[in-house]
Amino acid sequence: MAEQTVANVPHARPAHSAHPPHGQHPAHPVKPAKPGRRRSSGRLRRLIAWEWGIVLGLLCGLAITLVLLSRGPDARHEADAVVGQMRAAMAGKPLRADLSESYPVVWGEGRDLMVTMTGIPAKVCVLVSWDLYRQGTITVNGITPQRVSAARLVDLCNEKTPATIIWSPKSGN
Repeated sequence: MAEQTVANVPHARPAHSAHPPHGQHPAHPVKPAKPGRRRSSGRLRRLIAWEWGIVLGLLCGLAITLVLLSRGPDARHEADAVVGQMRAAMAGKPLRADLSESYPVVWGEGRDLMVTMTGIPAKVCVLVSWDLYRQGTITVNGITPQRVSAARLVDLCNEKTPATIIWSPKSGN
């Protein structure tokens, strides 16, 4: 039989090896933790990132919902439609049924013709009153202002809601 040497024996190490025999490795040095601070793992960081992502997603959804709900009908568009309806009534043209629950009513004779419209929301009332004031005399909720300003129209339109507007156009309109 062949003589067994250190080179022929599996798992045998020469005596001059720098490594200790199997199973006798020294423990790896552990850095001491700073007082009051715990070591966090990558798993904890991922969990925190997911939580922040969910919170931010919910806040964005809430913001979008609030913006969509707060946007009501466009007051300027509705005011233009009411002014057009009142002018059409004054001219004797047919009225639109989809504008509001109320129709303009024309009354008077000759130069004393007036158009009355009831059930106008406050924001629309201010815009309609301002447009019609430039073309004649307006009465808002039973009061004809001597001096018309945007602030005065806001006050008059908010006295009673929905508002009532009476418009008497200047001669020539």
